Amino acid sequence: MSDNYLAIKKFDEGIAAYLRGDFKASIKIFTQALKHDSKFALAYSSRGAAHLKSGHSSKAVADFNRALRLNPNYARAHHLRGLAHEQMGNFAGAYRDFDCALQIDPDLAAAYRKRDCVLDQSVDDCIEIEDLEMADHLADMRVALLAADRKAA
Repeated sequence: MSDNYLAIKKFDEGIAAYLRGDFKASIKIFTQALKHDSKFALAYSSRGAAHLKSGHSSKAVADFNRALRLNPNYARAHHLRGLAHEQMGNFAGAYRDFDCALQIDPDLAAAYRKRDCVLDQSVDDCIEIEDLEMADHLADMRVALLAADRKAA
């Protein structure tokens, strides 16, 4: 079996553990996946998410940083690193990460909501309102698309 196949197999097992809420096991399994493929950005990001859920923000940031070194345009990794920065009380870092995620993927509604949450009171309220309106707009668009898909089916 190729290392790539083994990495994907372990990654799938790690996702299953994560979805069960067994974050400790998922961290261990994602680590095994990374031993088979050290350039597997999604495995770093997923292990970071498990660290984040476990309350280990600094380990999460380290994994998100690794994922972003491998794939700088990985919007979800920027968003997740923003969550870790927010958990650590680094609101400026969180804002930068959410903003970067949105520059890469303007449809990432969760990043609009989180960016709004970490805005400092001294920042122009117009940006805050824009973020909330954009998040609501994206949610409405998704509902409309789902409705259209159901009618077509």
